[in-house]
Amino acid sequence: MVSSSAGKTQILDAPQSQGRRKLPRAAVALICVVLFQLLFASVFLAVLHRPALHHAPVAVVGTSPVANAVGRAGDGAIRLVPEPTAQAARAAIRDGQAYAAIVAGPRGESLLIQTAASPGTASLLTKAFAAAAAAAAVPLAVRDLAPLPASDPAGSSAYFLIAGWVLGGYVGATVLGLASGGMRSASLRQAAGRLGWLAGYAAASGFAGALLFGPALGVMSGFSAALAGVGILVVFAAAAATAALQGALGLPGTLIAIIGMVVFGNPTAGQSIATPLLASPWNVIGTLLPPGAGLSSARSVIYLGGVNLAGPLSVLLGYAAGGALLVLAGAAWRERRQAASAPAPAPVPASASGGSQAA
Repeated sequence: MVSSSAGKTQILDAPQSQGRRKLPRAAVALICVVLFQLLFASVFLAVLHRPALHHAPVAVVGTSPVANAVGRAGDGAIRLVPEPTAQAARAAIRDGQAYAAIVAGPRGESLLIQTAASPGTASLLTKAFAAAAAAAAVPLAVRDLAPLPASDPAGSSAYFLIAGWVLGGYVGATVLGLASGGMRSASLRQAAGRLGWLAGYAAASGFAGALLFGPALGVMSGFSAALAGVGILVVFAAAAATAALQGALGLPGTLIAIIGMVVFGNPTAGQSIATPLLASPWNVIGTLLPPGAGLSSARSVIYLGGVNLAGPLSVLLGYAAGGALLVLAGAAWRERRQAASAPAPAPVPASASGGSQAA
């Protein structure tokens, strides 16, 4: 009886002891989530809580007391670049070499901006030069060379479109991995099939997003094949990079992809201030991640006539090609390793082979 009751006590205590053993693991998991929250919030707050320009190039034509006043008071925020003519200043803005231009004249000065290229940058520059002109009692006319349409006055629509495409990229890669039985492709054939599915998925996502942005919601007039192409590249770049991380690390690779593309990518994408004008190291990080490259590409094809596409497109192509190659390379390595570890076939005994021949 005693031994029986002791056995029951041990049986009853077993689940409790197992629960106690699981508590530290749960605590570690929750601590990791808290750290992820802090990382997410700290990056956004560090980049966006007090937006400020850093060495923003502004073209200057003629002798401008307003530009000189802004340059002296900017503490490195503005970098004045002299240009010989107003036409040269406009060309510098169009080519991305300057974010604004101040043109001095006998009856006042003109500030040339390009809001569609970076709404936050244009707003900060306009405020700075308007305040300096008012203090110096100099008439200032503001001319927007690339205004935002009435359907998107804040210029945030392209940002949210790119954010949706990037989200679709890493979620699509994760769902496909779960549906196909694992995050790691066991063979080259399986890896090629996975990449093919991701390419088709990216094509559908790109065209659907362009249809939503244009004909469905009217943010831009009509359907833009160029925008659809940017969307295809953004989705496939995010998906291929995520699939490569998942192939190397398993499901935790998805978390690394989210940290890179969301925690670091979204706040540095250039929605508030153009990415190259952010403080270091965010100005470098933002240009090398899919959200920033995607937003620059989308704004270029939507509002700016496709100028300055080479840089951001090369970043997206790098993620797409690099991710695909890593997925294939990882699958080939696992396939060779599995073949090398497979047991060799047992040799056929000589007597058995002789008997078969005699038969």
